[in-house]
Formats: sequence, C-alpha cells, structure tokens
Amino acid sequence: MPKAKGVFVDSVEPALVPGTNTFENLLGIVESSELRVKESDLTFIRSLELLQNPSIVAGTFDFYHLKNIHKYIFQDLYSWAGKPRSYDMAKNGDVFTPADEMPFYEKEVFERSKSLFKNPPSLHSDITIKLARCLGVINLYHPFPEGNGRAQRIFISFLALSLNQQIDWKAAKAWEMIETFKRVHVGDYEPLEALMHRITSPKV
Repeated sequence: MPKAKGVFVDSVEPALVPGTNTFENLLGIVESSELRVKESDLTFIRSLELLQNPSIVAGTFDFYHLKNIHKYIFQDLYSWAGKPRSYDMAKNGDVFTPADEMPFYEKEVFERSKSLFKNPPSLHSDITIKLARCLGVINLYHPFPEGNGRAQRIFISFLALSLNQQIDWKAAKAWEMIETFKRVHVGDYEPLEALMHRITSPKV
C-alpha cells in the first residue's frame, strides 16, 4: 500500500522581501549580500555557544534535537528557525527528500544516529563509518529552508563527542564536502566515510 503524503504540521515556506530573493528576517535586511554576512557572523557566535555548552539543546539525536540546534543558531535571524520546509528543494543538481515525504522518512533517517548513540562500536574506524552514514542520510533529508550544513555539522559533532570523538571540520575543504555529498546522492558513501575518518579523532 503506498504511503499517504503530507508535510509536517510546523512546515514553513519563508517569505521573501518583496522584489528580492532575500528571506524576510528579524534584522530587516533587504540586500542578500548583507544578510549573508550577518548570518555568518551571528550563526558563528551561536554555534560556538552550543559547542561550548551542548546541554543547551536536548541530546536525543533525533529530529527534535536537530530542529533545536537549527533554532538556536538561527534564532537571531529568522522567525522560522528550527522549522522544516514545506516545499521541495534541490542544490547543485542534487534533489533532496521531497517535503511531503519527509514525515515518513523521519524515523528511518534518525534511527542511524539514535542507534549509534545507544550502541557505539568499539573501533575508531567503525565509529567514523557510522558517523559518515548518519551525516550522509541527514544531508539527503535536508529539512530546513536554509542552514542545513551548519545545523547538521553541529549535530554530528555532538554525536561524535558522545562517543569520545572530535571532528575537525576545518580539515575538510568545501569542495570535498560538496563532492562527497554528491556521491552519497548516488548511493556511494565511501568518499564521505574516508573524509570522516580523516577529520575525526579520539578526544584527548
């Protein structure tokens, strides 16, 4: 029997500033370039706050956890921070989970992270493979109108820390992230697994 479709009850399609491609925002900024700068600055500060004190958000490693992370880091910018998109999305030629299918894949997507948190492998190599698998499927899910990468990196960083691991995201080039995620879109996780293995290490 085919699954019924329907978006999340809190799904949103953010409004744009009239005559522009800029999201309406709490700062009243009209220019996209100015908003990008402010967004980068403010989310950097909020991300640091979270990384210094992970207990600010609930560490359940499910969609509720990811939404709370997104809400915290974008709280200064958007009224819809922490809410999933109500429309379909594609980027760089990659199509993400359709909005009306997200509710039905939620359990499957976050089962990986919840299972890893509850039953961590003993070998470092196995941990990094599973972290890559968690990151890859969440990127395919891509639930928010904006800021998916930032939110999911913090989510995976918290998951790694719960396993006594640390991730050095600065060691990954932007083009590497793009290319490895492109491979995930065609079912190939090996490049992302290799990347995560390289940038993840036991916490000292």
